[in-house]
Amino acid sequence: MARIPEEEVAEVRRRADIADIIGRYLTVQKRGREYRAVCPFHDDHDPSLHINPDMQIYKCFVCGAGGNMFTFVQNYENVSFPEAVEKVADLIGFPLSVKVDRTVVQQDPQKERYHNVLKETIRFTCYEINSEEAKEAKAYLDKRGMDETIRGQFEIGFNPGNDRLSKFLKAKGFSEADMVSVNVARTGASGISDVFANRITFPIHDAAGNPIGFSARTMDPDNPSKYVNTTDTPLFHKGEIVYNAHRARMSARREGKVYVCEGVTDVIAFARAGVQNAVCTLGTSCTKQQIEILHHMAPRVIFCYDGDAAGQNATMKAGRLAREAGCEVAVVDNRTGLDPDELTRKEGADAFKAMLGKELIWMEFVLQYLKNRTNFDNYQERKDFVTKAKAELDTLTDEVDRRYFTEEISRISGFHLDYTPKEAHTAPSTYARTKLIGGLDQAEEIILAMMLAHKEASQHFSETLGFLQNKDRDSVAMMIVDSYRTKDVIDPNELIDRMDTQENRNLITRLIDQPVYAMEYDENVLDGAIRKVKISLKTAQANAFKEQLAQPMNPESALVIMQEYKECLNDLRRYIDEEANEINRN
Repeated sequence: MARIPEEEVAEVRRRADIADIIGRYLTVQKRGREYRAVCPFHDDHDPSLHINPDMQIYKCFVCGAGGNMFTFVQNYENVSFPEAVEKVADLIGFPLSVKVDRTVVQQDPQKERYHNVLKETIRFTCYEINSEEAKEAKAYLDKRGMDETIRGQFEIGFNPGNDRLSKFLKAKGFSEADMVSVNVARTGASGISDVFANRITFPIHDAAGNPIGFSARTMDPDNPSKYVNTTDTPLFHKGEIVYNAHRARMSARREGKVYVCEGVTDVIAFARAGVQNAVCTLGTSCTKQQIEILHHMAPRVIFCYDGDAAGQNATMKAGRLAREAGCEVAVVDNRTGLDPDELTRKEGADAFKAMLGKELIWMEFVLQYLKNRTNFDNYQERKDFVTKAKAELDTLTDEVDRRYFTEEISRISGFHLDYTPKEAHTAPSTYARTKLIGGLDQAEEIILAMMLAHKEASQHFSETLGFLQNKDRDSVAMMIVDSYRTKDVIDPNELIDRMDTQENRNLITRLIDQPVYAMEYDENVLDGAIRKVKISLKTAQANAFKEQLAQPMNPESALVIMQEYKECLNDLRRYIDEEANEINRN
């Protein structure tokens, strides 16, 4: 994997802001000098992820996850450190001098064969779109604004008749079983035939960009099935797919939002208007799995389903799912009577972008949705309107929104509602620390925190103790000591980048939170922590000698061990006396 020069890593770290980077993935809220977000690394519902812009670190006070901006991207996207640096650099527009290699994931050989069948299908159909047989299909696409550039971007093709795709794939060495498994061919009494014969093909990919199926439009005006999708296959499960997610991801990151449409041609309409952060759910049915993909793409999800009853009902259901997942939800207020594809073709890109600018925040959409379904001349319906609107209102956390929409519900319904602030509460943690930090653990972390903050502490540690009993903490201590050989001050972010385990990254973020990290250097505090470690060490040694003496042995060996045991006890009593004297002085 290509190595990014250290000075470039440092420059990306210097230019990027952790709150902005995390804000491309999650909805962040400013709280005083810090920011908060719902932690994506455990089942969090209250914002327990704290982001410190001064230190450029984050820490979850529930599950303990922590690190810097690169750590966050690594864990959120499940990528390597160089890939995380590259992604942050891309988000801030910083050009790296090297191209980072992608981590190669070992793939199931059978799935790899299926992907290869689909890749060859795309290659074949993209070639055939320029054939004489596809003349009508190509003219149709041109009329719909899908020119050669758009066709190339979305790999739009044509599956001709006479089962030519099946014959082509067979000539390429693919088995009929594999063609049938990925649903590009079917078998019948007359043999194998093409599933998408005489249809325009729109390839569908998974989040990694691998082809998994197709949406295909017929050119036969008498065919009642205008569009058909790949059926359920080992690769294709409609409820788990978000069309165009692999292309839209980085644009959605940069924009901090993703547009969600109904169909493939709607997504293409966004691209024709120059908007690249649009995806679709292949219909109006939206699942939790699809919401999870959207949530990982951007913190803000903007629904752009059709304005008819089916589209609005789908928006209501999908919006609720997205809010439950922690997304910030908005809805495009499309009152044109046209879907994105029609609007772009008939009115142009400017009219389309003007429509996108008419967004409703979630509660505005809810009230509009409920109003359109309520007869306000009927008392019971007015009452139901208030009940439903109030239930949605209770999910809001912003007090300005709560006050405003309380008044709106009152105004619309004619019922008087009193504004009541949302009760501040802390939800019981789903993660309990299995072990409270005790004497030894606390002492070793105090030592490390002081070493991280002060070079003198590192030198004193090396002279008086030299190691820690916990393996992970000892490796961090050695790394700190080594860092001071070439510098006088340690940047915790640089140290986090050098850690090879998430446990040690979490440890660094805990150390920064220790009160002693922000204190002036105090050798008495450091000596007290070192003394606790020595007491623990001598106690363990004394117990080991005691166990040895209980075993049968010759007198000479027993005499040597007894002498060592006495010396160990003397050291232990001395450390304990020093500890008691220190406590009495304070």
